[in-house]
Amino acid sequence: MMPGQATIAPEVVACISEGRDPSDAELLRVAGQIWTDIRGARSAFAWGELTADSSERLLSLRAARGALAGG
Repeated sequence: MMPGQATIAPEVVACISEGRDPSDAELLRVAGQIWTDIRGARSAFAWGELTADSSERLLSLRAARGALAGG
């Protein structure tokens, strides 16, 4: 993959094509990928180091839920 190119996570394709809600694991994987794509290289914290109530973690989770729902 070329730098700067976005990919669609297989979890997003599966949830949308199957018309189902994501599992917790799928949600966390997609949120982690969103975090890495957007902030990973510029952040002092890796995805796994963010606290559960971190505003950046919550924003990534909301974005992942929207992506997984096809919204």
